[in-house]
Amino acid sequence: MADEFRDSAAPFFRQTDTQLSSTVMRVTALCILLPLPVIHYGGRVILMVIFGILTAVGCEALWNALAKRKQTVYDMTAVETGLACALLMPARAGYQLVIFTAAAAMLVGKMPFGGRFRTPFVPAAVGYCLAAVCFPAQTFTYSPISENMTARLSAFSQSQSLPPAYSLLAQLRQGLDPFTHLNEYLLGEVPGPLGTTSVALLAIAAVWLLIGSNLAWQCVLSFSAAAALVSFAVPYHTASTFMYVVYDLLGGSTMFCCLFMAAYPNYCPKLATARYIWGALCGVFAVQIQHFGSVEAGGVFAVLILTPFSDAFDRMVWHFRSREINFRSVRRGLGRRISRHMKSQQERELDEFKESQ
Repeated sequence: MADEFRDSAAPFFRQTDTQLSSTVMRVTALCILLPLPVIHYGGRVILMVIFGILTAVGCEALWNALAKRKQTVYDMTAVETGLACALLMPARAGYQLVIFTAAAAMLVGKMPFGGRFRTPFVPAAVGYCLAAVCFPAQTFTYSPISENMTARLSAFSQSQSLPPAYSLLAQLRQGLDPFTHLNEYLLGEVPGPLGTTSVALLAIAAVWLLIGSNLAWQCVLSFSAAAALVSFAVPYHTASTFMYVVYDLLGGSTMFCCLFMAAYPNYCPKLATARYIWGALCGVFAVQIQHFGSVEAGGVFAVLILTPFSDAFDRMVWHFRSREINFRSVRRGLGRRISRHMKSQQERELDEFKESQ
């Protein structure tokens, strides 16, 4: 019996909430982002969500059946992944692209690693990154808000009936100024992925996740602060000083990735200090990729790169804490050095004599 247990290195953590209740809270938060896209683009959004969920659930069920494992679709993590993949798609995306993204998320990013939080990657990030690399034109061609009811109805079968538009980040990368106002971000009236452009709905979803203890708020704070600082330091030359920070944080999928990927408690570090460091690094990577990378979805790629190293941040912080190296001890040491440097030679000699006694 004792051979069934293995010793693991510190730090150790205890999961207080059940996986099902946590996933239900996150699925509910994602559903909060749906009303405005449905209003803007019509019922096509609902079909995209249905295709994404059915594909993710079907892929997980089929994998478990072929591997002769116990079915795990009842934990609703597949529903969450399929819904997140659909919300990251543009309104003009074909149903095939939604199916490809959800299938890639499950068959590449989740099930080969054992599923249910055993994967080192956020599955939706894996699926979206593969779609962005394989089909960049379809993934990054968005649509403005459709006020034509005929276009909305015909969009059920033909995505080309919705007019094309480029996101704010794509326009900035091409040297253009989108000339948008802050009130357009509240109701998601800017071109972008379905569930990422409304600041009002994202704020409501964040509060919902925070109430249910499903949001690593330390990652959100450090991610946003670091991303804003880097954006301010490396500005777009076609926008004003304040607006290019807004474009970087709210013009694409950056805040969506921050809330639903970088601040995901099951994939980010567990220690508060490690979360601050990890979230800040994600924010820096996200803005750098958006400015200098070949794709504009910097947040998703940043999370995909750094998620496998989240445990290393916990162990790094634990390593320093076990040796009593923390912010307070460093601050006290610096304070003693500064005060000692400011003393006269006679006072320093007197202190050394007292220490020797």
